[in-house]
Amino acid sequence: MMKKTDSITEYEQRGYLDSDFKYFHISDKVTSDIDFHYHDFYKIILILKGNVRYLIEGREYELLPFDFVLVNRFDIHKPVVESKDDYDRIILYLKPEFLEKLGLLDAFVKAKELESYVVRFNSGTSAHIYDMLLKAQEDIRIKDTEYAGELTAKIDIIQTLIEFNKACISEDFGFRPEARFNRKVIEIIEYINENLQKDLSIDSIADKFYLSKYHMMRIFKSETGYSVHRYISEKRILLARNLIMSGIPSTTACLECGFKDYSSFSRAFKNQLGILPSEVKI
Repeated sequence: MMKKTDSITEYEQRGYLDSDFKYFHISDKVTSDIDFHYHDFYKIILILKGNVRYLIEGREYELLPFDFVLVNRFDIHKPVVESKDDYDRIILYLKPEFLEKLGLLDAFVKAKELESYVVRFNSGTSAHIYDMLLKAQEDIRIKDTEYAGELTAKIDIIQTLIEFNKACISEDFGFRPEARFNRKVIEIIEYINENLQKDLSIDSIADKFYLSKYHMMRIFKSETGYSVHRYISEKRILLARNLIMSGIPSTTACLECGFKDYSSFSRAFKNQLGILPSEVKI
């Protein structure tokens, strides 16, 4: 089993992958609160043991062993773990380009469409996918000493993803609907993400949803861990980076993402991502 190392912390903090996938099998006691965060990659977590809740974009899920959690790219999320219990899980980090090239995004697309990010398969399906993950884990462990070891490990991961996606597509009742959430906060989140290029002042959002702005700010922070302003700003920056990476000039991306002047956009971009818009590699 892979122990918790600085490597997973590094990926959590910087939020992007420099390889097609990363595999972790971690068993530990979580002794401190984990902050809300997001990544520029997709994530699958298989819960093996632990008293765990998972919060994703305003929804909260009570998890059981052999639940699979799907975290979409840029979704704000965090686990809440009962510290006295062992927390055992397998985590897959998956590069967007890797999944897109292979056509293996269906599970994440379905999760987004159903607004449900936890899958609970029947025991046979869960055991089958778990066995495939363990085979991948072993091949990853020995990949540097075996002939074509790296390729073998990659094939293992691809085969696992194929089976996982097939199961998600055919599983009508596996996606768990019973998340706890505040419907008004979910509506605000959806509205923000659909209108990042428009005026999203606190007052205008509060007026649209017939809330006092102070009440709206309080319930939003309580449900997501983010202030409304920070959530909007960070989502806009992530959208802007994607536009720039697709070849759109940074000055155009600035305006298309709702920023009114380039200097404030550039400053927010640098604060969030550590580089200037002009330094993004295309």
